[in-house]
Amino acid sequence: MPPTHTLIEIGPAEPRAAVRLVTAQLAPRLVSRTATTAHVALVAAGALLLPGDEVSIRVRVGAGCSLSLSEIGGTVAYGGGPEPSRWSAEVDLAPGARLLWAGKPLVVSEGAEVLRRTRIRLAEGAAVLVRETAVLGRSGERGGTIRSRMLIDQGVRPLLAEGFQAAGSAPQPGILGGHRVLDAVVLAGIRPAASDGPDLLLLDGPGAMARYLGGQLHRSPLDAVWDDWAAVIGTAAATAAGLAEPKDVRAHACH
Repeated sequence: MPPTHTLIEIGPAEPRAAVRLVTAQLAPRLVSRTATTAHVALVAAGALLLPGDEVSIRVRVGAGCSLSLSEIGGTVAYGGGPEPSRWSAEVDLAPGARLLWAGKPLVVSEGAEVLRRTRIRLAEGAAVLVRETAVLGRSGERGGTIRSRMLIDQGVRPLLAEGFQAAGSAPQPGILGGHRVLDAVVLAGIRPAASDGPDLLLLDGPGAMARYLGGQLHRSPLDAVWDDWAAVIGTAAATAAGLAEPKDVRAHACH
């Protein structure tokens, strides 16, 4: 029986980190690694997302390790079937672990229905930086329906529990309104410094969220937020290890 979950695991080892990758609906590909860091790319193993598809991803980062997870290209959810498509991610970070997940846009095309769920658990001293982007419809479409939920816990303490539902055929005030793009960058486990950029939602604990609502993704200002917060995670990792701050913090944290 083929695996039902895409699995990415990293643990510390010499001279290179122990990395376990299992392909299901997505194929993880190792790009680079050191003794405690790894960069893994996610590639679709087949046509995604069709009605009834269930994509499941599990990520585990060992103590003191850093994982950079990047998606190669966005995902389009297609309509035309009676069943919704599902996209779920379960993430566990051990003490002192770091995860940077640079998610690409999920485009919900006309007639599609998508259920997306992200669950992240942080141990003591762990931190995560994740980007999730939803786009209602391809060019010229109103778009389908998405129900999305993100849960982040630090030990037994909830840091973030957020969900939203939006439909291109029935825009709602207070959700997306007339917009079709919801872009979000979330940092949890570390509280960023004050920013001159987009307004931030500070979590009830170490962390923050930056959001963009708009009609066109290329107008989102969150690329700069991602870069700034990736540097925050990299600096914190270097400090914890007793290292001097590297000249290129993002490269240190991600490769």
